[in-house]
Amino acid sequence: MRKRRALLLNLILLACSLAFLFLWPLWKGPIAFQEGTEEEISRLLATHSQAAEPFFTELAFSGEQLPYDRNTSTFYLPLNMETDIWESGQLTSLASGVSLIFEEDFTGADKQEAIKNGTKFRFYAVRDGEYQECWLTVTGLSVVSIETEADADAEIFGGSAYFWDSSTKVDWTSSSILEANIRGNTSRTYEKKGYKLSLKKQNKNGEIVEDKKSLFGLRNDDEWLLNAMYSDSSKIRDKLSADIWAEIGAYQEEFPEAYFGTRMTYVEVFFNHEYWGLYVLMEPVDSKQLDRTKEGEGGQEEYSYKSVTPQDVSTEELLNQEAYGETLSGFELKGSHTVIDRTSWEPLLSYLELRDLSDDEAFAAAASELTDREGALDIWIYLQAVLGIDNRGKNMYYVAKNRGNRQVVYFAPWDMDITWGDALSEGTGDNVWDVGLFTALYSERINWSFGDRLIELDVDGSCDYVSERWKELRQGVLSDESLTEEIDGLIHQVRDSGALERDAERWPDSNSGQDYELFVRMALYRMKILDYYFDGNLEEYMGLGYE
Repeated sequence: MRKRRALLLNLILLACSLAFLFLWPLWKGPIAFQEGTEEEISRLLATHSQAAEPFFTELAFSGEQLPYDRNTSTFYLPLNMETDIWESGQLTSLASGVSLIFEEDFTGADKQEAIKNGTKFRFYAVRDGEYQECWLTVTGLSVVSIETEADADAEIFGGSAYFWDSSTKVDWTSSSILEANIRGNTSRTYEKKGYKLSLKKQNKNGEIVEDKKSLFGLRNDDEWLLNAMYSDSSKIRDKLSADIWAEIGAYQEEFPEAYFGTRMTYVEVFFNHEYWGLYVLMEPVDSKQLDRTKEGEGGQEEYSYKSVTPQDVSTEELLNQEAYGETLSGFELKGSHTVIDRTSWEPLLSYLELRDLSDDEAFAAAASELTDREGALDIWIYLQAVLGIDNRGKNMYYVAKNRGNRQVVYFAPWDMDITWGDALSEGTGDNVWDVGLFTALYSERINWSFGDRLIELDVDGSCDYVSERWKELRQGVLSDESLTEEIDGLIHQVRDSGALERDAERWPDSNSGQDYELFVRMALYRMKILDYYFDGNLEEYMGLGYE
C-alpha cells in the first residue's frame, strides 16, 4: 500500500512539474532576456569590435524564430496590441556561440505606446571578439514572411511561407511550402506587388499536397491573397467596404454555407528578410467560398464568373461566338471544369442578354426570374454608399446558383480600393494610373446599369425596396454611430500597430497621408446625401450620374 501511495505521489509530482514547465510561460512575468548595465555595455563596446558584416539572424521568442529585416538588423515581435500587459516569454539566440545583451528593460515601457510609435529597442549580439548592433520592434499585427530564390517582381515563384500570430502565443507560428504568383490588374504595375499564395506540405509518403490551415481567424484553406493597398492612402478602403458588405449582402439564407464576398485581416509582410510593408490577407472568392456545386457532385453544375475588365464586345457578339474558352470579353470563368463550352457560359450570357434587352416589359418580366433581384438592389445601394465607381463595369463576381429547377445569378463585389471618393486619373511617372480624392463624387449617383434599370422600371416594387432597405441599413451597419465606429476601428488597427508609418517609410512613392478626420466627415456626409434622395426623392437621384 505504501509503495502504491509513493508511486501515486511521484506521478502527481511529475505531472505538476510538467505542468509547471509547459504552463509557466503563460502566466509568469513579462518577457525574460539578458539586460546589460551601462557599465557592461560600455565595456563590451570598448573590448569588442563591431562586425564588418551582420552575422546574427536568429532571435527567438519562446523558442520560435522571429522575422527580421536584414538591411537594418531589426527583428519584429508580433504581440497583442489590444492589451497593455506584456506577454510572457523569453528572448534568446538560436545561433550557437552568440549571446545577447539588451540595452534596457523595455518591458518597463508602455506596451501599447511602444507598438504605436514603432519604438526600436537596441540590443547587441556578441560572438567571440565582435558584436552586432540589433534592434527589436514590437508590432501589433500578425506577420507573413516569404522566402524564395526569386525576387519580388517574378511573375511565378516557389519557396516557403512563415506565419506569426500577434493575438496569441499558443500555437502562434506555422510554415508551409509556397507556390505564388503576382496578382491584380492595374495594381500589378505598382512597385509594391500583391500576391496569390498556394500553401503546400509534404505528407508522410513524401508527396507535395495542399496545406490547409486557418490563418489569423480566417477560413481553413490553402489558397490566400495578399493585397498591397499601394494606391489607397487610407489603407482602410478595401477592408471597410468588405466589412460593410458582410452586413449587407454576403450571406444568403438560401445558401447558408456560401459567402458572397471576401474576408480579410491586416498583416505585415517580409520578402526575403526585407520588410515589405502593410498588406491585407484575403480569402479568395472561389468555389469553396461560394459553396459552388461542381461537376459530378449530384446536382446541376453551378458557375462563377469574374468581371476583370469592362466588357468591350457587344452582347450580341458574345452570344454568337464560334467557341467558348476560359475568358470572354473581360469575364473569366472561375473554377476547374472538365469541358468548357457554350453551356459553361450560358448563365452569364443570359444575364447580359437580359441587362441589354431593349424591351422594358420583357426586362421587367424576366429580371426576378433570372437574377437575385433583391441582391442586385443591395449591390446597387452598396455601390451608392461606398462610392464604388470601379465596380460598375468590372470587379464583380456573377454567381449562377441553383434555385429549384433553374439557375439564378447572384452578385459579389470585389476589389473595393477605389471607393469612398477615390478616383483614377491618367498616371504620372511610372504609374499607369494615379489615384486621388475626388470630392464631387459625394453628391453623385454611381451608375450601375442593371440596378439602375430595376429602379427606373420599378421592377416588382424595386423603388420601395430601396427606400425601406436604406432605412434598415441606416439603423444598422450604415448608421452614423456604426460607420464611425467601424472606420475608427480600422484606423486603430493600421495606425496604432505601427504598421502605417512603417509602410509609408518603406514605400515613399505610394499613396499615404490620409486625413482620417476628413474621411469620417465625408463618409457621414455621403450618408446624409443618400438619406435625402432615398426618402421620397429617388426619381431625382436617378437623374444624377457619374461618368
